[in-house]
Amino acid sequence: MKNIKMLAGAATVSMILAFPAMAQDIFTVSGVHVDESADTAAAAREQALEIGQRRAFEEVVARLTLPEDRQALSTPNTSEITNMVRDFGVSNEKTSSVRYIADMTVRFKDDELRNYLRFRDISFAELQSKPVLMVPVYRTQGSVTLWDDPNPWRDVWSRNVAASGLVPIKAPIGDLSDIGTVSAEQAESGAMERLSELAKRYGANVAVVASADVSGPSGGETVDVTVTRYDPNGAPQVFGVREATQSGETLDQTLVRAAKSVADQLSDSWKRANLINFSTGGSLMVFIPITGLQDWAKIEDKMVGLPVVRSARVVAMSRREVQLSLDFVGSTDQLQTALNQQNLSLTRMGELWFIQPVGTDRLEGLSLGG
Repeated sequence: MKNIKMLAGAATVSMILAFPAMAQDIFTVSGVHVDESADTAAAAREQALEIGQRRAFEEVVARLTLPEDRQALSTPNTSEITNMVRDFGVSNEKTSSVRYIADMTVRFKDDELRNYLRFRDISFAELQSKPVLMVPVYRTQGSVTLWDDPNPWRDVWSRNVAASGLVPIKAPIGDLSDIGTVSAEQAESGAMERLSELAKRYGANVAVVASADVSGPSGGETVDVTVTRYDPNGAPQVFGVREATQSGETLDQTLVRAAKSVADQLSDSWKRANLINFSTGGSLMVFIPITGLQDWAKIEDKMVGLPVVRSARVVAMSRREVQLSLDFVGSTDQLQTALNQQNLSLTRMGELWFIQPVGTDRLEGLSLGG
């Protein structure tokens, strides 16, 4: 590959690409339920909207940061939160003379929220992973089930899928195709080919097998969950979650708490690997083999929104290649991970860096093309 000839006959282009920092949904919180009473309906509504925005702020901060870092973060006052809100919407409104009920969706200003965290020296991540597929195996009283009913563990995931956040989770529907792809026993034994096939069916990159073992008397159950994340590009990651049914709580409520704990740990693990260190970073000159301008437009669209990319400047372009000066924050490993979430690979050969779609081998063609 040392003889690759770059950008033969290319025209120099002085074009700056401004990359937004992240897809907006990361900074949008939906389903915030408010129910407030006051002396008047107007006062109840004002109070509810204030509380709803505060709850949304707490949720979006939890989405981006680690638990230990949030402990040192004090809650801002109402005006500070209001200044960080881009806009909000309400649905399912119900009012009386003294009460206001609604569900809120709150969108935050991404730059304002970043500045708030950075000014307080709080590390955060905002790179969204590809979706993962949850495979919920249920164990109770000696029986093991995945697709058969009843499986209240699968029902919980179907109702409470974490579709937003940094690690979107999908749940299988359990139709004949799913049943024929993988059994409960195969899922627990880590049958990678079958699990990968199931994940791909749902547009997910990774299968996560969560085996919930329920023991104990009715009303006093203990739920032990063994979670194994099967990443095709690395070794399985395993962790456990335990939740006990509390007084006055149903088993279903305990399972919901267990599911939230599983989702939180998956998210925290991803965040730890992708925390943005704004004090580090650098610049790379990268070469992007393309098949034409349409192909380049698709690759450019995938790069737009990556939080680790500060800016990029097209240095030169031909019908076969784009030469890009790319400024980034964090490490090159984090840049590689971010690009991979958009099905782009960043590779180094000698002193040269290349970006190309995952699963393609355009560099060999470049070498032959001279």
